[in-house]
Amino acid sequence: MADQGGIGGAPPPPPPPPGNEPSDQAGAFAPRGVGQILSSSFEVYRRYAPKLLQIVAIVVVPLTLLNALIANVVFAPETTLGVNPITGEPTEVVVRSTGVAIVVALIGVLVSIVITAMLQAAILRAAAQSTLGDPVDASESLRFGYRRVGSVILVSVLVGLVVGGGAIVLGLIGALLGPLVVIFVLAAVVWAVFAGTRLSVSVPALVVENARGAEALRRSWDLVGGHFWHVLATVVVATLIAGIVGGVISALGGGNWFLGWVFSAIGQIITAPFVALVTATLYLDLRARAGTLTADRLRTELSL
Repeated sequence: MADQGGIGGAPPPPPPPPGNEPSDQAGAFAPRGVGQILSSSFEVYRRYAPKLLQIVAIVVVPLTLLNALIANVVFAPETTLGVNPITGEPTEVVVRSTGVAIVVALIGVLVSIVITAMLQAAILRAAAQSTLGDPVDASESLRFGYRRVGSVILVSVLVGLVVGGGAIVLGLIGALLGPLVVIFVLAAVVWAVFAGTRLSVSVPALVVENARGAEALRRSWDLVGGHFWHVLATVVVATLIAGIVGGVISALGGGNWFLGWVFSAIGQIITAPFVALVTATLYLDLRARAGTLTADRLRTELSL
């Protein structure tokens, strides 16, 4: 009877996460469909949840708490009596001066940018490692993310300029032309969806392949080319799942700012690893479709 164990009678190694099975060429990743990408991401999430959640919590908790304290304690809004526009009954109205509101909004945007940049770099590296079945080191992933915060912010800004800038230009042209405004507004929406999809793996290209600035955008544009609908479907489904779960959890905080912060942070901590896993798995899938991506090559890139 054939030996059912590993070498020397040791138990056989665990199988790789679903969806990452090698193709006919040893060690090469096989292309996956939308369902396979999502199921693989759920499975990897379940397997590595403690490490992935730890990475997100270390970044999200202090920065979101700082933002909440600034918005609700340092620049606490004033409460005054007003009238409910629907019922006409007296009610409490929370007000801020325009200057304070702008400062709070800018601080919130800054904190959000830093959180997103750090998490994208750190969690994407951990996600790529976990899809290989390799150990995930939370502290090393955070150090990796910290070193790339500036680069991720730059790439994110460039993506925003291409996607949002193009849409704004089309919208302004429509506003100037008057009768054609509807056509140009639709064109702006189409451009935002098209360009956003084509540039959706710019940050993974930076994190994994160290493609900087505009090079990361070109890399994403090339990888997504020919697979637009595949990428769009994956991104839309993953965004809907994360949005619904995060929204339900955040709503549990009610009107209390502290409870609102607690549940909002919990929502981010729970959903961020899933979004990163889907993004990383989608990126690896596109590289598999573009050519041969081996586990050894990916490990070498992640070690840089």
